[in-house]
Amino acid sequence: MTARSPRASWSGPAVAAASGLAGKGVQFLALTTLALVVAPAEFGLFSLVQATVFGVASLSSSAFAVSAAASAARHRLATERSGGAATESSLVAFAQAVRGRKRWLGVVALVDGVVVSIGLAAVYGHPELVLVGFALGVAAGGITVTESLVGVLAGSGRTVPTAVVDGSRGLVSGSLAVLGGLWAGALGAAVGLVLLDAVLALSVLTAIAWGSHRPRVDTPVGSRSASSAAEAGAGAAAATRDRSVTLTGLAAASSGQIGLWVVLWGLQAVGGLEAVATFAVANRFAALVLLVPVYLGKNLVGRLVVDPRSGRSPLRADRFVAIVAAVCLACALVAGVVQWVSFGLLADRYPGVVEAGGVLLTAAVVRGVATALSMVCAARGHLRVWLVSDLAATAASVVVCLVAIATPGLNDPTMWLTVSVLVGAVVCAVVRAARLVQRPRSVRRG
Repeated sequence: MTARSPRASWSGPAVAAASGLAGKGVQFLALTTLALVVAPAEFGLFSLVQATVFGVASLSSSAFAVSAAASAARHRLATERSGGAATESSLVAFAQAVRGRKRWLGVVALVDGVVVSIGLAAVYGHPELVLVGFALGVAAGGITVTESLVGVLAGSGRTVPTAVVDGSRGLVSGSLAVLGGLWAGALGAAVGLVLLDAVLALSVLTAIAWGSHRPRVDTPVGSRSASSAAEAGAGAAAATRDRSVTLTGLAAASSGQIGLWVVLWGLQAVGGLEAVATFAVANRFAALVLLVPVYLGKNLVGRLVVDPRSGRSPLRADRFVAIVAAVCLACALVAGVVQWVSFGLLADRYPGVVEAGGVLLTAAVVRGVATALSMVCAARGHLRVWLVSDLAATAASVVVCLVAIATPGLNDPTMWLTVSVLVGAVVCAVVRAARLVQRPRSVRRG
């Protein structure tokens, strides 16, 4: 088997990441345009709906995607070590990666719908959105399916399909959000954002269901490896690890989302929907920075997995984190320039957006490093570190929020609520880094 050159090993993930970033860039421009054409209060309501719908969906999608990518990567490595090549289709690879968890996809969609409707009605005080919130939450369950599919494609080394799916999602959903916003306001924009993922998820699951009813072709007995029993045991152990990663990811993501939801709740309490809108506009730029570790991570997480035979991974963890940190910092500088130019159009409509943008860009760089460290935790099995760091970050952020809301006469409480995001990011990164540094050098570096 011919080893891939370093340039080849980076070119595929780089292309896939660039395509995904381009799609999200188009989505960013589309939603920034929406902020300019609708009233600030309407954009604030849209931001609440978007944060609730996508926040709930991300609880499952991020965990399922990382787990699916790691599972696909292990399958690919095992095939390559045996001297073969992965010949199954993308749908077959996806079906194998989510084997045993397919029934949970429907449960996730229903739970998303219930949580979104309760959040919008009870937490944010918009009972008129109960039914719409439920429908949006169920539709957003498709994000879990499409993110898992992208994770499988990336983990199994399918660069072109990864780039196509990621790029098209950002491009199409951003365009649909603007059209929906112009047609039906905040709710129309929210429908536009989730529509493509819902359609893709239904298409993929329908294709898998149809394929599962086709006659199976059994492997001839003579071609089976003598070590099939050992391989079956290894597969069971890998499935257990995948479930552990998924559950830890769900818990960690839930903790992180609670922090953001508390911030939005506080902003609405002290400044109304206009304050939520200002935060959301500033956070658009910071979110672009956070796309770097997300796209690089899901395209490279498979290369952080340690080979049991050599005790090392194809990609060193410290190098991965350093590269993500450098790229995040560069993206933050570029986003800062774009932000400075764009805020000439937005500052009058959204007071305080310049200051909030600076704080959130700083927080995004720190959070990007923390996200890269979480990828290392997922790939290396340091699940407790992953979870504890998110819990500590959420606790720190919530404390700052509650102090900002409860302290009478506090100067600019909305800024303190924004600063709580930075506090949470710093705590998360510090806890993860400190715990990983305590690991033996051979384990850290792979």
